[in-house]
Amino acid sequence: MNKLDTFLNRKKELEANEFDLKKTHSIFGTLRLLSFIMIIFFLFLIVKKNLSLITILGLVFSIILFAFLLVNDLNISSRIKDIKRLLLINENYIKRINGTWTEFNDIGEEYIDLDHPYSNDLDIFGNNSLFQLINTTTTFLGRIKLSNILKSPDLNIEKIKGRQSAVKELSERIKFCQKLQSEGMANKKFSKDSNPLLDYIESKDEIWNEDIFKLVINILPVLTLICLISSIILKLPILYYILFVLFLLHALINIISYINVYPVLNSIEAFNNSFSAYGNMLYLIENEKFSSPLLNGLQKNLYTKAKASTVLKKIDTIISAVNLRNNFLLYFILNLLLFWDYRCLFSLEKWKDNYRSLVRIYLETVADFEVISSLATISHLSSKLCYPTFSNNISRIHGKNLGHPLIETTSRIYNDVSFENNIFIITGSNMSGKTTFLRTIGINLVLAYTGAEVCADAFECGLLKVFTSMRISDDLSKGLSTFYVELTRIKTILNFLPTEEPMLFLIDEIFRGTNSNDRIIGAKTVLKHLNKPWCCGLISTHDFELCDLEDINEGKIKNYHFREDYIDNKIHFDYKLRSGRSDTTNAKYLMKMIGIDI
Repeated sequence: MNKLDTFLNRKKELEANEFDLKKTHSIFGTLRLLSFIMIIFFLFLIVKKNLSLITILGLVFSIILFAFLLVNDLNISSRIKDIKRLLLINENYIKRINGTWTEFNDIGEEYIDLDHPYSNDLDIFGNNSLFQLINTTTTFLGRIKLSNILKSPDLNIEKIKGRQSAVKELSERIKFCQKLQSEGMANKKFSKDSNPLLDYIESKDEIWNEDIFKLVINILPVLTLICLISSIILKLPILYYILFVLFLLHALINIISYINVYPVLNSIEAFNNSFSAYGNMLYLIENEKFSSPLLNGLQKNLYTKAKASTVLKKIDTIISAVNLRNNFLLYFILNLLLFWDYRCLFSLEKWKDNYRSLVRIYLETVADFEVISSLATISHLSSKLCYPTFSNNISRIHGKNLGHPLIETTSRIYNDVSFENNIFIITGSNMSGKTTFLRTIGINLVLAYTGAEVCADAFECGLLKVFTSMRISDDLSKGLSTFYVELTRIKTILNFLPTEEPMLFLIDEIFRGTNSNDRIIGAKTVLKHLNKPWCCGLISTHDFELCDLEDINEGKIKNYHFREDYIDNKIHFDYKLRSGRSDTTNAKYLMKMIGIDI
């Protein structure tokens, strides 16, 4: 079974389940209506004074039946919603495979950074980006963690191998990953910044930490109730005065509550259902068995003091109590008589004392699972993928049938690449594939370092800091020309050299913004600086003069090229990398093709 069939079959199975549940839902709806009519009927009989054992039993049975049908119908509705989310998730996987994933709304636009060493040039964020392709996170922290690992992966072989193992395991547990995403999608507030909530939970400030005040809050309602009952029974005037004073105290305390307590509880209410949804995601993680050391380590974070899902269920109960304020009449009575807001606050602060140090860990653990699940997404998109290996030779890159993961499978071209501490000068005609080849190497390195699979039959690399200079344009707002912007990019690469950390540079059409003579002199100067033992890379150019550097730097600098063929007065590209320098150009031909006479 190919990758596409897996999700098509899953979609068909879910659609069948949805159809059956909708039928059941319809039946339950009809039965619920009938049971409600039965309740009205028996109430009518009782009101008409036809009170008998049969009518009472009939009414009780009707109410129980109605409640039973209502509870089960709500469960069915919840399952239908879950299936709808799973259907959407599977449809998105199908879109990833057939190439229509570029219509996904979440492109990670806020993470676009034109000054980042490589993310803009390698299409990590933005339209038609890697983030847009693989992102399945639903939480605020999950999105941030995914963006961070794509921008700054940890270049440590053991950690990369640990992530690889985790990614591989989750790629084989597609139902778990989809269920995790579905639970997250159930709460639309997950996209909100959770840091203000975490800051409040982790704070040790208490509004009321005086035991005497808490004692008053607990005893005063009891005294008021005793006085109320006594006044009704004994009808003593003095009790009415005492009761009046007690109610004044209640009102005063509630006014103080509205000023000091209400805003705090209101901020918590803003996260209504968030803890419930997090609890469902944590419950899912808690009840899965993992073999990956990384996943097991993350799972163990959820068993400190108590199960994480249980801890969040407690605060969800508190928030549900706070949300009674949505029923104004009930809320008014509870607050006036029982100081409901204070009781909610005391419960919340007690919960904070017990668990304040754990909630961030829980939420970050969910985010870590989301990131690993997102990285596993790419494993389902093609059969031509592999997990890379890492070499002690820090400047080594070997790839067999290396392709660009953002190009649709039917259009993707694969090339071999192999170099050790080399600089490749890539020449070739316009549109022959030079820039795409550079991006192919760069984006696969990023995937390799995150622990994901890469688009190749085999891939081996060292641990290299990646720098690019490709997508260069002028900046009118700052009055900067294209040439000056490119100079600053090149300067960033050169400034990193003194660190002597292993690095890879990918430079496309170097110094395109200046005249040919200065361009050649500048390019040779840059390559001279980059000719360091810890530095390797590729540079594309139309200046064949740079190819002469292969003879001067024998072994270090090598020439490769892409070519084109002309068949029936049409230009054809095979986008295959070949050794040596290019001996063709096509600018004049392309001009002629669009009607510009030479």
